[in-house]
Order: sequence, then C-alpha cells, then structure tokens
Amino acid sequence: MERRLNKKDLMELYGVDRITIEDWRRNRGLKMIEVSTHSKYITEKNLLEWEEGLKGTIKVKRLNNQSVSE
Repeated sequence: MERRLNKKDLMELYGVDRITIEDWRRNRGLKMIEVSTHSKYITEKNLLEWEEGLKGTIKVKRLNNQSVSE
C-alpha cells in the first residue's frame, strides 16, 4: 500500500501550521482524501504530483528533500 500522509505529517514536513495546509487545499489545489471531517490524507504520489504543479509559482521543500525551482 502506498504511503499516506495526514495533515500533521504535512505540517511537520513543510514546517507550516494547520491553517496553511487548509489554504493549500482551498486555494492551491492540494487534493486530500477526506475519510471524515477530522481525518484527511494524501498519498505520497499525489503529493509529489502537487509539488510538481507548483513549479514556477512558489518554492517549497519537496518530499524527497529537493527544492522546487521558482
């Protein structure tokens, strides 16, 4: 089974708060699977695809520890 990351994982990975994760979901196309109102996750593959889509728009720390170029 593919690795799944929840909001807490994303917060630790990117060094951001829950509000930022919600902003990414609402405004930057971060698609998380909603199991319940308090349980959401994204697969590692989908997260990497989302990061790739950000190229040229913002710089983020990648899941695989590389930077996305601006």
